[in-house]
Amino acid sequence: MSQKFKVRKLREQKPEDLLKDLEKLKGELIQLRTVKVSAGNAQKLGRIGLVRKRIAKYLTVINEQRRNQVKSTTKNASNLPVDLRGKKTRAIRQRLTRSERAQKTVRQWKRQNNFPLRKFALKE
Repeated sequence: MSQKFKVRKLREQKPEDLLKDLEKLKGELIQLRTVKVSAGNAQKLGRIGLVRKRIAKYLTVINEQRRNQVKSTTKNASNLPVDLRGKKTRAIRQRLTRSERAQKTVRQWKRQNNFPLRKFALKE
């Protein structure tokens, strides 16, 4: 396992195959951890980090595929799922929309209509 692991190959696989391989890797990680507890050799202990990184790569590809699938199904929908929406900041997400900002109370409306801005003509 000295050669580098390519994520490109994972993206071409089907999700079912990815999940099977992921389960194998998780099983291997459990075995490595039991060897660690029973004072195993250093070569196997060094492999724990590699297996964990490989599991992370598999999970990343699986999540990418799921997100892309959801994006394609909700392409023309009016509301996106929360995890696909833009993060922005909390203040930006909470602020009023343009139409909400433009709304006026009855009192403001009456005041504006009954007492419009006065126009003055200046003499020269």
